[in-house]
Amino acid sequence: MTAHREIEPGIAGYLQSHRVGVLATLRKNGPPQQTLVAYHFDGTNFAISVRGFSVKAKNLRRRPEASLAVIDGTTQLIATGRVQIVDDEAEVLRLNLERLKLISTRNETDEEMARRLREEQRVVLLLTPDRFYPPNLT
Repeated sequence: MTAHREIEPGIAGYLQSHRVGVLATLRKNGPPQQTLVAYHFDGTNFAISVRGFSVKAKNLRRRPEASLAVIDGTTQLIATGRVQIVDDEAEVLRLNLERLKLISTRNETDEEMARRLREEQRVVLLLTPDRFYPPNLT
């Protein structure tokens, strides 16, 4: 499935009803590095906030491909695709305010969020899926 085609409704609904998955990137020497992450799926791509100096961000700067497994009991969905790293401070704040604040458990003002994002050197990973396994959920 390419990023330009409409995502199957069962897949879109499943991803939008969940918030946590396991992100896999590739280490410099080859084996995968996996991390539990929170995400926001807008029907097109996943937004994931990480520290810019994290292993996953370093891996993605080198090779901008990843997979995200979203698991709920015996149901699993794996999305694979390319990742864009957003590191512009204003754009990171905008994405956090528009998308990631929707899934946050923090109770902070916009100003507190902006300060925290700067202090934590946050970036936003935008994973655009090009393939799903399984290819549909019914």
